[in-house]
Amino acid sequence: MARLNKHLTKPHLAALKEKLHAEAERIRSNFTVKKAEYESATLAGAKDEVDAANDNILLAADMRFSNREALYYKKVLKSLAKVDSEQYGMCDDCGGEISFTRLLARPTSEMCIICKEESEREESQNYHDRRSKSLGREMTVSAPL
Repeated sequence: MARLNKHLTKPHLAALKEKLHAEAERIRSNFTVKKAEYESATLAGAKDEVDAANDNILLAADMRFSNREALYYKKVLKSLAKVDSEQYGMCDDCGGEISFTRLLARPTSEMCIICKEESEREESQNYHDRRSKSLGREMTVSAPL
C-alpha cells in the first residue's frame, strides 16, 4: 500500500500518535473517576428533596459531558486506526493533505481547513433539515419571536 500521508514525517506521526494515546488515556481515566463518583453518590445516605433534585440536575449535566467525551473517544480511536493504516492526515472530503499544525491542534481532524470551513458555512446557511454532526439526528431551529 502506498503511503498516503507523505506530507507527515515519521516524527510528526509519532508526536500525533502520542498525543492521541494521551487523549485516549485521559478519557479512560476520567470515565473511571466518574464511575466511582457516581457509585459513591448512589450509595450515599438519604437526602431531602431539594438536595436530591440538585443532585439529579448535576448528574444530568455530567452525563451530557460524559456522552460528549464518549463520542470524542470514538474519534480518537478512529484516528489511531487511521495512523496505523497510513490514511491519517488526509481529508475525507477532498482527499488533500491536512496540515501538521491543524492535526497538532486537533488530532482527530478528518477534513482540511478549507473543507471544514466550507462544511461549517453550508451548515450555518441550511436552516432546514439540519442534522447533529455527532448524533446524526435532525435538529430543530426555532424562528425568532
